[in-house]
Amino acid sequence: MLDLTNLRKQAQLDKVPIIKPEVESILVDYLNDSKPLNVVEIWTAIWYSSLVISSTISTWGWNLTTFEVSYPSYMQALENFYNFQQYNITAYNVDPLLIDLKKIFIKKKVDFLFIDAVMKLYLDFYLAFEDLLENNATILLDNVIKFKSKTIPLYEFLNKNQIDYKIFPVPPNDGLMFFKKN
Repeated sequence: MLDLTNLRKQAQLDKVPIIKPEVESILVDYLNDSKPLNVVEIWTAIWYSSLVISSTISTWGWNLTTFEVSYPSYMQALENFYNFQQYNITAYNVDPLLIDLKKIFIKKKVDFLFIDAVMKLYLDFYLAFEDLLENNATILLDNVIKFKSKTIPLYEFLNKNQIDYKIFPVPPNDGLMFFKKN
């Protein structure tokens, strides 16, 4: 695992939101438990979580595909990937909701999806990837308690389709959602 202590400190100084240490721990645990072959991440500011994911999954030789709409953040990500020597990442400077994802994931299925983006679009992001997800794929979504009012369509979809989900509380007043694709 990479030592990302200085990157976390810099993010705090710059007031850039990154995953909380508790979310990082849960994310790493789920990655290690499921040993995914093809991980997708949606939006991560300075790409701290991308580095966490890539360094974890690189131990078994697999890749991360990540999306970011902000060009400055995308450029910062490329610099961070280079500085931390993480070469198992494919980064796209595009909103995944605006492209044909099947052209990116040709003959490749996603078995782990991490979404830390615009909360009101969580359901849209999930649905955009749903056909690309392996059966039993792991889906993790950050900030689902603090911003629950923005994720109501996701909760309604999960309940309507009887998809079991679990919420991990993350102090202060937030949480991480986990569910599997049926």
